Amino acid sequence: MINSVVLNVIIDLVFIYLLYSLLVTTIQEIIANRFGFRAKILQRAVFRMMEDEQKFVTRFRSTLYLFKKSGNGGEKDSVTSAFYDHPLILFLGEGKSQAKPAYINKETFSKVIIDLLRGKDVKPGTDVRSLIQKALDDKTTNWGNAKISEQTLSYLRSIWADAEGDPVKFKVQLEKWFEETMDRASGWYKKHTQVILFFVGLMLAIVFNVDTIKIIDKLEKDPKLREQIVQQADAFVKANPDLDKTIFTQRAQIDTLKAQMSRTNLTKAGLDSLQKIKVQDSVELAQAKIMKGRTDSLVQSAISLVKNDMHDIHHTLGLEWESYQCNSNLFVCILKSMLGWIITALALSLGAPFWFDLLNKLMKLRGSVATPTSDDKEKKQG
Repeated sequence: MINSVVLNVIIDLVFIYLLYSLLVTTIQEIIANRFGFRAKILQRAVFRMMEDEQKFVTRFRSTLYLFKKSGNGGEKDSVTSAFYDHPLILFLGEGKSQAKPAYINKETFSKVIIDLLRGKDVKPGTDVRSLIQKALDDKTTNWGNAKISEQTLSYLRSIWADAEGDPVKFKVQLEKWFEETMDRASGWYKKHTQVILFFVGLMLAIVFNVDTIKIIDKLEKDPKLREQIVQQADAFVKANPDLDKTIFTQRAQIDTLKAQMSRTNLTKAGLDSLQKIKVQDSVELAQAKIMKGRTDSLVQSAISLVKNDMHDIHHTLGLEWESYQCNSNLFVCILKSMLGWIITALALSLGAPFWFDLLNKLMKLRGSVATPTSDDKEKKQG
């Protein structure tokens, strides 16, 4: 039979990680919205497709780029710059603070690339095929006269040949290329998110003194404390049965709203300049309201979490800094605490959905083995 002490300690630890992961995840989302992480990851993906230069060689440089002022990701007269200057992309931006779009659909991507290759002065009945072929032969776009990098040129020529010079088939190939790149970009976003979650988690671990080593030590020595936190974990799971789905749904909602805004904006692209400005202003205003509402909601969630669940668990464990004690050399105590904080940060970087799923499984396991409580043990001893 599973050792009840070990199981309860694990459940308590997972529950603590879950609560702090919720706060860390919320702060990370606020940071992502504020600095436009999704838009910048999209820029990185487009840059990688259009340019030969390895701009994001290391994870550190790549993560640091997310905090820089938004740019188009390419040099002047580059294909990337021409891509983001195209009206269909230019009018998808989220406003002055986040000037580049966080979402582009595959149809928009293929339309823009074909426009860059065939040029802006195309008229009905123009032989688009010959214009695209000329651009590929000259290694220069017909819109903006941007030089096409060697690797990108090789790939464009390859899929142009696969399409047998048919612009419609070529469009399909471009969309497939974009989808494959976006799948990789999703992986990039998750990796960067984990880096940021770690540092936010480390900061919170120090601020709230969430030292994993000390917490385990307290839980092992105090059966009543273990049982109390297990009961809190059980109550939390019952009160939030769909917490993981809620987290994913909230993220999906904001991405869906952005996508809808992009499509709405796209349908207005044929209006004259004055109308474009009015449409852009209205879309930016709507998007700004969405982002403000999303940020306000995240902030309120964070405040509620700190005041309620985290306050209770923090007090129960006695993690307050005023209760901090060092029974040996101060330097040794700091080193031990730092190790405990780093372990906590690594755990929190896994994200709230991971810990919530694990907590659910552990609570079911505990119920299936009918783990006796400390009160039951005292009754038996009596």
